[in-house]
Amino acid sequence: MKDDPFFRNTPRKPLTRQGTAIEFPILYYDLRQVTAIFSAKTAALKTLLPHPNYKPIELYPGTSMLAITCFEYHDTSIGPYNEIAITVPVKFPPAMTIPGLSALGMVMKNSFSVYIRHLPVTTELAYKGGVYFWNYPKFIAEIIFSDQGEKLEVTLKEKGEMILKLKSRKLPLTTSGKLDFHTYSIKDSTVMHGLVEGVAPKIGRKILGNDATLELGSHRISKELAGLNLSKTAATGIYAEGMMTKLYDPDVCWNADTLQIVASGQ
Repeated sequence: MKDDPFFRNTPRKPLTRQGTAIEFPILYYDLRQVTAIFSAKTAALKTLLPHPNYKPIELYPGTSMLAITCFEYHDTSIGPYNEIAITVPVKFPPAMTIPGLSALGMVMKNSFSVYIRHLPVTTELAYKGGVYFWNYPKFIAEIIFSDQGEKLEVTLKEKGEMILKLKSRKLPLTTSGKLDFHTYSIKDSTVMHGLVEGVAPKIGRKILGNDATLELGSHRISKELAGLNLSKTAATGIYAEGMMTKLYDPDVCWNADTLQIVASGQ
């Protein structure tokens, strides 16, 4: 899919950090994605956030979301790899949100604003790129996608120890559309905005369903997730095949305390 119009005329620039050179945006020519959104108490999810100015987006008063998104990158400009994003949908800079309506709008518009709590990947370059350029909480792990007919099972392990196993139904690929992800990572009290633009020629989505379940191990991350008392099944699910995305280098940065913009247009 490298010749798809989505990538045509995309200006790119080489950047180097800590001896690692990457051309931005990173191009993802062909990927599969499955997302499961679980509910948890807002107070519990706030303990995962690095600063009080990250505002969880609530399903209803007192209850917010934790999303687990598994990516199978078949072909990218930095090589194939797998990744799992464990995220909390947030509003940053903080602003008024309406419980339920803001969450629904995020899903319906396919525009997700998140704080990434954990971001395991399967290759060294993907690890270095995420840590050096965005300070993403990445680590090297084993991520195994297993197709089981109409279901998909994704297992995450670190050094052989199971962290989680996500079991999801492959939702019918009944539509297509654009998607974007906005990430807000933090380093030394500076919040960095990262943008992922995407198009999905084949996507399925279900709201208020029960098509995904989560099994946890005894790893430290497993215990952290177990302590959130997540809903037994996912409240919302997304499944996409043949998706294409562009991951840009951080553009806008804020002082986490004052919310003043300290850098723009990097």
